[in-house]
Formats: sequence, structure tokens, C-alpha cells
Amino acid sequence: MIKKISAYKLIKSSEVEKGFTGEIQTVFIRNRKKKKLNWYTYVLIFVDICALVCFFFAYGPYDKIRDLFVQTAFGTNTHKYLAYVLYSEEYAQKIAEKHTFTAAGNTSNISDIVFVDYSDKVVYANEYEEAVLKKNEGNDLYKVIRIKEGKYSGYLAIIYDPKRIHLYMSKSRYGNTVTELAKQTKAVIATNASGYYINQETYEKWPARSLIVDGKVYYDSGRNGPMVGMNKDGVLMLMKTTANRAEEAGMVWGIEFGPFLIVNGEPSTYTGNGGGGLHPRTCIGQRKDGIVLMLVINGRGGEGSMGATLADLVEIMMRYGAYNACNLDGGGSSAMVENGKLLNKPVSYQGAGERNVLDVLVVY
Repeated sequence: MIKKISAYKLIKSSEVEKGFTGEIQTVFIRNRKKKKLNWYTYVLIFVDICALVCFFFAYGPYDKIRDLFVQTAFGTNTHKYLAYVLYSEEYAQKIAEKHTFTAAGNTSNISDIVFVDYSDKVVYANEYEEAVLKKNEGNDLYKVIRIKEGKYSGYLAIIYDPKRIHLYMSKSRYGNTVTELAKQTKAVIATNASGYYINQETYEKWPARSLIVDGKVYYDSGRNGPMVGMNKDGVLMLMKTTANRAEEAGMVWGIEFGPFLIVNGEPSTYTGNGGGGLHPRTCIGQRKDGIVLMLVINGRGGEGSMGATLADLVEIMMRYGAYNACNLDGGGSSAMVENGKLLNKPVSYQGAGERNVLDVLVVY
């Protein structure tokens, strides 16, 4: 008996497989017309794939990725909660404890810094020494070199006359970008400097920690450092003290920030990758011969760079001969400007582009 089914069509026996003979028979075959997927089906498939990838990295065998995710979340001021989206507080804390950073020393010896004239030097110990000591023709004040390694990239400004470095404060209570402040001062080099607090409703900014500007205490938090600054002779000073005591010791500009990366030639020590996660970074250091190194590392995808850990900063600064070095404010604030042009690509969790900052280190 033949049933009528709307999804089938009628054909003759001559069109079916061999073995059916005789009178005309009617059979039914399926309508093979394919249905197109709706756009939201593709979206759901994409979301499912993303979820599977995230699940694999979050709970799969690659603990380095898992550890970096937790450390990077912990290394921010406003996004620590991201670590607890995938992991319990106890588990996230265990990950953080595997990667520690112990800052070197408490006070730098300013007498160890002896300025050297390398004008006649033609033989260099290695490529890093050559990169620092070989000046660009016609420029005895500074040079900028590109830093590019596996997971990070950035810029290293080499300052041959450190007495030209100053801390400059924004005149606006909302701050300015590093580029704007560099143009205001006509600086040849400028980077971001200290951290700050921000009113989320009015966007007004004020110092988060101690500052010394033009030989006077701008703000004293009352805490014992870490303070990084410079005396009138152009010697970088690292001290665990208050702003008032640092000013009394000779700092003409100073910032309370850290951690110290290198003190008197001794690098900080760390376990694992040193913690802190991958972020845009800014730091300053000085070689024993007096040359200052100002470093900015891209991160969060800026110029394809994932960012650097604190341990990475130690290694970079040691490589280029820093005798003393200190970490400065980083994240979306990290920026370097040369002659009014932004060199790197600042990226924050709110998007790409320069942030307004409260102060900058400028080279006049």
C-alpha cells in the first residue's frame, strides 16, 4: 500500500534501482533540498567554539597560561575579580604564591655613580653596550632604540645628560596625555611617571603617593617609600623613606613607586616568572657610568605585544647595564613620546589610546 507523504516525490520504476520490473510502480524518495543555516546559528557555533577554547586553556594541561591569566588579573587595580570568574579564591591565591618577587635592597649608594666620557670608545663588550654607548650622529643628549623580544616590544630611551631629566606636573585637575605634556614643555623625550587616584564621577585626579617636584615636596603620603628620584648632580636615588626625608637627602624630583628592580648592581630575586602578570610597563634606571635608561614596554596587544612581567624588566635593565632601576606606573598609562610624537601604542582595558596622567618624566 502506498502512502502519500508530502516530503516525497513520485517517480517511475525505470528511475529506481534494478530489480524492480513489470508494471509501473510508484515509489517515493526524499526531497534532498538543503536548508541554509540562519545567521544566529553561526553566532551560536562561534560562541560554543570560543567557550571550548577558553575551557581548554583555563582547565587544560597548560599551567603557564592559567598562571599568567591569574597573575595578570591580580596585577591590575580594577580587574582582580576576573581571576575569580574561572577559579576559586583559594585556587587563584595558590597560583599567585607560586610566583613571587623580592625587591632588591633599600638604598642606593650615590657615590658609586661615576660619570664617564666615552667619546673615544670604539670597541664594545657586546651588542647591548654598543647600543647604549654609540651615539647617533649629531645628538649628544639622547637616543631611542627599539626593544623587541618574544612576547613583548617597546622603546628604550638612553639619556646621556641625566641633569636634563625633570618631573613635570599637569596643570589640569583632570590631567593630560603624555603627548600633551611633552608639547607643553617642548621635551625631546617624555614618559609617564607616578600613579594617581581618579574620581570615577568627575574624573579629577590626585597623587596616589609621595611626589617631589622642583626641589620641594609636592605631596607626602607619610609612608616609607619606595622613593625613586634624582639629585642635582643627575644621580638616580633609590630610598625606602618618606618624601620629606628624601628631599632632605637631596632629591630634587622624586616619585613614590616600585618595586625596586636593581639596587647597587644587585637584581631583585623572584620565583616562577616573578608574578604581576603581563602588562604594559614603564621603568627608569641608571648605569654606573651615569647614563640613564628610560624604558616603556607595550602590552595588551599594542603593536602585537602581550606585555612584560617585573622579572622581564629586571632582565632588560641588567642587559643594558643598569646599576640601579625602579618600576614606575604602567598599564594603560605607559607611554613614550619623542619630539612630540607618540612612539608606542598605549592600551588599557577600556580601549586603545593615551590616558590622561598626572605627571611625566621629561627630558628638556
